[in-house]
Amino acid sequence: MQLIPPNTKIDFMGKRRYAYMFTAVVILLSVLSYPIKGGIQLGIDFTGGLMIQVQFKNPVDTEHIRQALEPVSPNMTVQKFSLAGEDYILRMEAPEEGAEVFSRKILELLETKFGKGSVEIRGLEMVGPKVGKDLQESAIWATIIALGLLLAYMSVRFTLSMGLGAIFCLIHDIIAVYGFFVWTGKEFNLTILAAMLTIIGYDINDTIVVCDRVRDNLKTTKKRPLAEVLNDSINQTLSRTILTSLFTLLVVFALLIVGTNVLRDFAWALLVGLIFGTYSTIFVASPVILAIDKYIPVKRG
Repeated sequence: MQLIPPNTKIDFMGKRRYAYMFTAVVILLSVLSYPIKGGIQLGIDFTGGLMIQVQFKNPVDTEHIRQALEPVSPNMTVQKFSLAGEDYILRMEAPEEGAEVFSRKILELLETKFGKGSVEIRGLEMVGPKVGKDLQESAIWATIIALGLLLAYMSVRFTLSMGLGAIFCLIHDIIAVYGFFVWTGKEFNLTILAAMLTIIGYDINDTIVVCDRVRDNLKTTKKRPLAEVLNDSINQTLSRTILTSLFTLLVVFALLIVGTNVLRDFAWALLVGLIFGTYSTIFVASPVILAIDKYIPVKRG
């Protein structure tokens, strides 16, 4: 199945300067999100603490919940978890007593405020600060090692310039997802980290398809300018790229529509990653390969 005719001749490399400007704006907005919004909101997976999910039978106000629980945790964060119901997430520092004992104390205070049987604890999760710090470091190293191994693979299978183009493409996508989560105030946890690693795998597969076609075209057209070869390779794989992205997006939209809040955040990360990943495969990786070709020539033949 082909959406794009095989003889398509879109001049992607001729439009690379516009892509440079758009990419610079995306990176700048993501970088500015830190001083403006105060950085990404880490979940208790990385910071440590206690998270309790509670459900009320009747509508309540977050401020009233905070007032009821002020005796046990004055710095508690109260966040509505579901738009359809009265589900709330309570986040606080890890208590000295056990999580079960503390949750019963929370339930007693809420029932005193809102009435007996008016609230139910639906979920309980506690992570110690040491474990949270270890998970944070592991997440950083997992991303660095993944990028390093992918660079080595691309350099061996293709060339160093293609490897660098692919890695810059992936870094661009990670920065874009990071900026999205900071600007929207969504929580970054282990589930979102899994989504980002999934995006890395998806994007590198897309880039490999283009690079593989570039290598094949260079074997048969050794004297043609690299910009023309890149254009032809992108056009030849464009139908495959669009079809793969569209069918993947169908699954992501299904998660956004019918998934739980946790799955929705996972789906949002995938959605942003897929959109920018498809863009970067065409307008980031290939222009970077072309730009550094004068310093690290692409192997021909």
